This record gives sequence, structure tokens and C-alpha cells, in this order.
Amino acid sequence: MQRVTNFPLTWSIQQRVAVEKAYETGRLVDIRSALKQIEQLSPEKGGKPVVIGILRTFTMETLLNHLQLSLSLLPSAPTIVLGELENIEQELLDTDSDFLQSAPDLVVVLWRLEELHPSLVWEADVMSLEQRRDALDALIQRIQQLVTQYRGYAPLILSTLSIPQRWIGIIHDQHRGYGIAEIVNRVNQFLYELASEEQIKIFDFAQWVMNEGGRAIDQKMDLFARQPISATKALSFSDALARVVRPLLLPQSKVLAVDLDNTLWGGVMGEDGVENLKIGQDHPGSVYWRIQQLIHGLKSRGVLLVLLSKNNAADVEEAFSFLGKMPLQLSDFSVVKINWNEKYINLIEVAEMLNLGIDSFVFLDDQPFEQEQMRLSLPEVKVLNNRNDPLDILNALSNTNLFDQFAVGEEDQIRNKDYQSEAERGKFKKGLSKEDFLSTLELKTEVQLVTSSTIQRTVQMLAKTNQFNLTTRRHSEATVRKMIEEDGNLLLTLSLSDRFGDQGIVGLCIALEGATRGEMIIDSFLLSCRALGRGAEDLLWSVLLKYLDERKCTSLQATYAPSKKNIQVSELYERLGMVVESTSKEETQYRMRPPYFAIKPAWIEMEMTSI
Repeated sequence: MQRVTNFPLTWSIQQRVAVEKAYETGRLVDIRSALKQIEQLSPEKGGKPVVIGILRTFTMETLLNHLQLSLSLLPSAPTIVLGELENIEQELLDTDSDFLQSAPDLVVVLWRLEELHPSLVWEADVMSLEQRRDALDALIQRIQQLVTQYRGYAPLILSTLSIPQRWIGIIHDQHRGYGIAEIVNRVNQFLYELASEEQIKIFDFAQWVMNEGGRAIDQKMDLFARQPISATKALSFSDALARVVRPLLLPQSKVLAVDLDNTLWGGVMGEDGVENLKIGQDHPGSVYWRIQQLIHGLKSRGVLLVLLSKNNAADVEEAFSFLGKMPLQLSDFSVVKINWNEKYINLIEVAEMLNLGIDSFVFLDDQPFEQEQMRLSLPEVKVLNNRNDPLDILNALSNTNLFDQFAVGEEDQIRNKDYQSEAERGKFKKGLSKEDFLSTLELKTEVQLVTSSTIQRTVQMLAKTNQFNLTTRRHSEATVRKMIEEDGNLLLTLSLSDRFGDQGIVGLCIALEGATRGEMIIDSFLLSCRALGRGAEDLLWSVLLKYLDERKCTSLQATYAPSKKNIQVSELYERLGMVVESTSKEETQYRMRPPYFAIKPAWIEMEMTSI
């Protein structure tokens, strides 16, 4: 069985041991024992509650415990709702169905060609080319109608189709028009194209079957009880499905902090010499080359790279120069920490430099000692376990779900450039007063309504932003969509740029219409740590108040909910002119009434946006 590499920080030794045993044996009794241990977690330690609805064409009941365990490990506190077998359209399109009345946060559709078109699977050889083509058209039309007619807010996760076992490796089918393999591939291509739609996500069931091979499907149980997933692969299946769910519930990690010797290249620079380091197209250097390629790909997806190495800085610079054109260069790292300090100490300093939380970091190192020291010293850091072998390092990096996301947006690609620009801003700031510095930055901003094109960034900011976040509410994509469509709500994003570069969307305000006419309630008010100290929050506030004034709103309410990380905004609403109405340990309630007036920062040029 696969091993568990990352547990939630709040789990006890007993809970971890129980889960490891469940994955080691795969036995249902051990899985249930692990779930009992997890049930002992308090609500704040068990992860975000989530209702997951599953519609299917095959039996899933025996997999519910496996799914519960995999989803709990994300972490989350899942409730799984199963729709009636082969009742997909009725359950999904009837707003009064028991399935939709359970209010799922996301909907998973699991289907196979064996149930969608059984005659095609078993009678393809007696069907004409036209009949097989018509079968394909009918399948695509059914999927298209399902997606088009769905009116819910919850994201749809659609599974791809696997080639039925009956047709795997059948030569004549692979060489005829509209054979089973071609039909499956065409349907899957259509599903991939649908995934560009905002609400459609893909669970690649076909890829999972291919990866697991012939043991993925239990033919006997499939024919006996329409229960195709093999018992020996049930946890693998549930883990694969949980991995698709994770980006809908949790943000991707922001930073990869990586070692150098025997991690990015083979050998120890101080012992083997620069000329003997292994990196290139021949083994074992080829493995390190692939590791660097993967890491460079993460950078292109917006993950910040930090180099942590116990070495002499001059030697490292010489090595990068001597080794020439590798996938990674020193310039690819947002921060380089090369000294003889303990790596966890360096990581703390880096977090302060980048103004990011420790829990934003993932650590990759070949040494078990360094891994364990980081884990014990900074338990918030996610450590990529490996066994001090380059291939194991490569696989740990390839298989981690910590950087998973459904789409790479413009904001992700901007992030690396902006952190590098921050160094230039720091040099420029020297010798200037704060206001003079801000005035010379040539700050420009644009405030816009949240739309379908920016909803992913909106959800991402809600999930990731901790420090400048008044309530730290984590809304799902489905919830945000519902907010947008309800009249009277106002969802605003703020984009920022300066003379050194474009920071993209860095601010968000969600104001919801209250129960009383003319009342607005601030649900979320937040700003990315990259934009702190430039007055962007004041500009966003001024736009909000202008909207309230134009709509003749009679009252604005807001809440500050303290957390471990947002102490810096504890008095923000008072600074912005709101009055405290009540206060408790859990929250402080504020209110503001007309006239609404806010001073826009003079050093920021704002592009007027129609709201």
C-alpha cells in the first residue's frame, strides 16, 4: 500500500499510527479504527466541514469508509451524500431532489462506459460504423445537456471514462473507425474541453485505472454487484479522488524551500569539488536534471523558490557559473540563504523577509536529519519526505498535492516577478520619507466587480490571506458564485501596479445586503501581504463608501474576528471611521452611518471603474 507522508499538524501520535496501519494493511477494520481515532478530533482540529455529493453509475457504498479517510487526511471534515444509482440527471437537475436538498459543496459524477452504453461495450462488433458514431454522439450530447442544464452553484467534478477491460489491447478495435478506444478518447477529450468552464473540474478516472493496471478493476465483483473498484485498490482510488477535491478546500502552498547538495545536483560541493558534481543528461545526473525541471515548472506556476544551503556563498556562485545552463539558475530563487545556520532559522528569516506565514512553506532536503529537525522546530512547514535517493526525491516532488491547483492564472505568474521587484523597491526606498517613497512609486490601481474571469482569484485570496484579513472567512467557489448572483451584494477586487511591475489582484471587499432595507454588511475585507504599507486598503475603502453613498445606504456593519495572524488589523475599522457597537473575545462589531466620507490616498492613481 502507499505510505502517508503528511499528516495534519493537530493530529496525535495515536491518530497517526492508526492511519498508517490502515494504509499498510488496507483492511476495512483498520480503516474504521482510524476513522474512530479521527472522530475524536475537536471541530477546530478536524479540518473544514464539507458536504460532498456523489452521483454514480456503479456501486460506491463499500468505498465510503475509504473516501472518509482520504478526505479527512486533507484535512477536512467530510459528509458524503450518495445519489441513487444511475439517477444522475434526476438528482442533479431537479432542484427539489433529496440529493440537492442536502446542499452539497461540490458534486462528483462517476460514470463508466459499461453503464452509460452497455450495448456499445458488448455488441460493438455487430454494430456498423454509423451506429458506433451515433453512440458517440449520444454520449457527448448527454454530457453536454447535463452541464448546460445544471443550475447549481457547487462545482461539478466529472470523471473521465476508462477503456472497458473487454477492449483493452484488442487489435481490430484499434484499427477501425469509431472503435471503443477511439470513442472513449473522444468523450474524454470533450470532458477536458469542458474543464475550461469555471464550474467543471476533472477526476481522471481513466488515468487512475491506467496507473494501477489490471488490479484496479475487480471483474468478478463488477459482474456480481456492479462494484468495479478492487478492494486492494480502494484506498488508492479514494486518495486520487480526494486529491481533486483538495484545491477546492485548501490553498496551494506558496513557497518551496530547497536544499542544494544531493538535492539539486549529485554530490557535496565542499567535498567533491565543483567539477565532480553530477547534473546533466547521463545517470545519475539526469535525475537531478529532472528535479530541477520540476522545480522550475513550479516557479512558472507562481510558487516562490527559496534556496537553503549550508555552504559558502562564493562557492555556490562559482558552481552555478561553472555548471552553466541548468534548468535552474540562482536568479530563479526569490531568496537565497547560503550560510552555516540551521535551516529552520534561515526559513524563519525568509518568512519575515517575504512577509509570509511559516505554514506557506514546503521544505525539500535529501537529509533525514534536516527533514526531522525542520518538522520538530517548525511543525507548520510541510516536509516532503524522501529516503535520501535522487529518484525518491524526484517522486516526492512529482507526487505531492501541496502545489495542486486547477488553473494557472495571470496572478500566479505575476507573483514571482513581484517578489523580485520588492528588492528593487527596497533599494529605492532608502533615504526617502514614507510619503515621498510612495509618491515616487507611481502607484496605479483599478477596482472592479468580481466576475467569472476573476472568481478563481477571489476564492484563492479568501483561502490564502491571513494577515490583513478582518474575518478570515474561507468561502467556496459555489458560495462566491451565489453571492455574485444575488442582487444588492457588492464584491470588489483591487489590482495594483507601480513603476517596478504589475502586482495583479491584491485586494478584496465583499459587502452583502442586510436583512433591513438600506443595510450593508462587510463579509470580507482583505489585502495580500505583497501590497501592505501602500494605502491600497484606504483606496478600496473609499470606493466602497462611494458606492454606499450613491445607493443611499442607511447603515454599514462590519466584524473583526481576531486570529493568531491578523492582529495588525485589529484597529483598522476604527481608523477608517467605524464605531464599536459590541466586543467580545470572539469578535468586535462595528457600524457606520451616513454621511460616508473617506480620503483617497493622493499617491495612488485610480482608473475609474463603473460599479
